[in-house]
Amino acid sequence: MQWPSSVTGERGGSWGIDLMDQYEVAILGCGPAGLTAAIFTARANLKTIVIGLPDRSQAKLAMHIENYFGFPEGVDGPVLLEKGMAHAQKFGAVILKDEAVAATLVREGEKHAFVVKTAKGSAVHAMALIIATGIPIRSSGIANEDKLVGRGLHYCVSCDGPLYTNKPIAIIGNGDHAAEDAVEALSYTKDITIIANAPAFAFSETYQQEVQKWGIKTLAGKVAAFQGEKWFEAVQMTDGSSLPFKGVFMACGAAGALDFAANLGLQLKDNILVVDENNMTSMEGVFAAGNCAGRCREVAKNVGDGCNAAVNVIKFLRSRELYLDYAKGGHALAVVPPEGPAPLPAKKVRVGWFSFSCCEDSTIVFTEILNDYWDRWKDSIEIPYARALRSQNDMTNLDIAFVEGAIASERAAREVKEIRKNARILIAVGACAVTGMPSAQRNQFDEPKQREILPILRAFDYSKKVQPVHEVVPVDDQVPGCPMTEAGFLAVLRKHLAEAGIHAQF
Repeated sequence: MQWPSSVTGERGGSWGIDLMDQYEVAILGCGPAGLTAAIFTARANLKTIVIGLPDRSQAKLAMHIENYFGFPEGVDGPVLLEKGMAHAQKFGAVILKDEAVAATLVREGEKHAFVVKTAKGSAVHAMALIIATGIPIRSSGIANEDKLVGRGLHYCVSCDGPLYTNKPIAIIGNGDHAAEDAVEALSYTKDITIIANAPAFAFSETYQQEVQKWGIKTLAGKVAAFQGEKWFEAVQMTDGSSLPFKGVFMACGAAGALDFAANLGLQLKDNILVVDENNMTSMEGVFAAGNCAGRCREVAKNVGDGCNAAVNVIKFLRSRELYLDYAKGGHALAVVPPEGPAPLPAKKVRVGWFSFSCCEDSTIVFTEILNDYWDRWKDSIEIPYARALRSQNDMTNLDIAFVEGAIASERAAREVKEIRKNARILIAVGACAVTGMPSAQRNQFDEPKQREILPILRAFDYSKKVQPVHEVVPVDDQVPGCPMTEAGFLAVLRKHLAEAGIHAQF
């Protein structure tokens, strides 16, 4: 495998990570799905690492499993996990008993890698990810939590942090997940208080140093309730004190699949990662297996998911038309390479920017990028359509169409279909366009809350009225994020300009 140059390098380089931290496959989660995937990828001679805490696997809590194939007398969950770890290690998989707290995509042209950060300060690079973190129980039990979700109370800093630019916020949690969220929130505000909801904090040394370095305030103690009628107003502590904030973010427990979905802009449906028949998510190179990718939560189903995800990771990384069981030379499975969009013509590239039902944050980022790069692009790029820039627009014969926002009406559906007809390449931009869900609906509702809001969603026919772009027209690529990041946009633009033989300066 050849790494993007922005990822490789000696210690102290752009990432400060030794080459020993680079893997072909990183599996997030140390339960039956993740360990099964590791057995397959490691056995196929892919350098594999499993990052997770087996003690937090739901299988660890199953003291006697009686419906798993091959164990007619039943098997204890902890025993099954121990055997699974030993099995994966037998083929060379590395098991890192640590919590993965964030994952980031790094692109350079057509090459890409993922960087996974852990609670203990490690950074692992991989060419493909398998998310197998399960569905952690996240309810805090704090009074009025359910009432104020989406009304000043949130679960995703990357999704909703921009709402609180330069405003005081609180983050609830006493572990590294809370510290990671606080550091991420620094992009929007410096007035941050982490409230433990516990007698003391349990930060690792690495995150304790980060909290101190950035001057993030901390407060130990239990939270009694969230105050506010129609909107969150304050945190009420058990000692009777009331602490006003503009917003509050929940970061209780370990990071789960929904956190990684927010990091990477992955498509969700009913708080479950959407995967195709290959167990690949909406982002190329990211797969999901187990409880986080399906409603059936039996061990047998999760093991099957892990197998399917792993086999398709092998195909993805080998880039071969046939997948063989490389360890034993087993049977070949035919793979039909996906057809990509038609190559761009070798001429000045016509780019269009379209915005549908969204807060238009990505449009703002787009105009800021133009301020920085237009002098370097103007000889190779023209923008005949962008309502934010032009009074007279022309969307005929576009080479690239960037589409921001979900499709929420028949008129919008007709318009995006017209855009598709007039563009060689269509790229969905921002979390709404990629997932079809506004930020407030991406929060991690528990099952009682989901049951409560289901009649409302049905009454307004939400799922049919609001769609991600790919459900209406074919999408060739995507720039996830809420809003998109400059780096993500530039990487995708660079990739498609290179297809036209254009190497614009970035």
